[in-house]
Amino acid sequence: MINRRSLAKIAAGALSALALAATLSAPASAYEPAPEGPAGLTCNADMLRGDPEFPGLLRGVQYAYWPGSNEGGPGVDAFVNLNPVIHTNLGFNPKALVEKNGFDSRLYATNPDGTLYVVDGNEATVVNNTWAGIRTMTDVVVTDKYDSATGVTYTYAITDQGALYRYTQSQATANMFGRVQVSPRGWWPLKGFSYWMTKTLSNGDQADIFLSNASDGRLLEYTIPRATPTNWSSKVVRSSTWQNFVSFSVGNCTDANGNRTRTAPLLATTKAGDVWLYYVSKSTPDALPAVTNGTRIATGFTNSYNG
Repeated sequence: MINRRSLAKIAAGALSALALAATLSAPASAYEPAPEGPAGLTCNADMLRGDPEFPGLLRGVQYAYWPGSNEGGPGVDAFVNLNPVIHTNLGFNPKALVEKNGFDSRLYATNPDGTLYVVDGNEATVVNNTWAGIRTMTDVVVTDKYDSATGVTYTYAITDQGALYRYTQSQATANMFGRVQVSPRGWWPLKGFSYWMTKTLSNGDQADIFLSNASDGRLLEYTIPRATPTNWSSKVVRSSTWQNFVSFSVGNCTDANGNRTRTAPLLATTKAGDVWLYYVSKSTPDALPAVTNGTRIATGFTNSYNG
């Protein structure tokens, strides 16, 4: 995975309405140069998948864009990187992956037999053996991940049976605890599922926002309050054409001061291994997201567990 903290936050400017409205190019046989992001923002997104030919090898795709003045360059830098990232020595391809406590180098990985591992470099530690039904996971850093005593990270997990659960990751131990059932059923049609941002509700509670696509082609936004997660809600962002994507990863964009914005790149992959890049944005926290046209930025990014 890309190390988000290593991306330079170079010169920036105000994000223009024109930049948000601009669409990305259509698929092309050549993927260089990588598509540029909205003006004045630093943006990145990445994902990991198990390699279908070499069990235990995790392959990554990463996209990054930042404005600036590069010697001999056009004043911006954008790239796509598709490469092996780490060998876990697990001997299997994880069914689901999620970052541990928000760090790129530490992961939770599920074996199809139900074993949950913590992976740190080439070291893997068994946590428990009750995770066979977990189909996909995404993480939300709630409080400072650098504080080993009080840092809190949530894992949201969808099961094969269509339930949605929220777990709390432990800082001190390699485990997750405090399972909360967000919804007992109805989530099985969802394919990709990824955290995007957090907003403040009218009652002062914080709510996490996710993007997902359904098997009927809809692109959906879900809002889940942290204090009352069973009071979740959803909106239809697009009513069709998103059914071919099997996985999602929503990244982030920051402004000149390093503040996270309401604009983000979205990586979406197909079962055939094509990786598409979109940009999603909100004019206000409650607005329906705007979505650009997509660009196919890579091929061959297959996964043994693409459904």
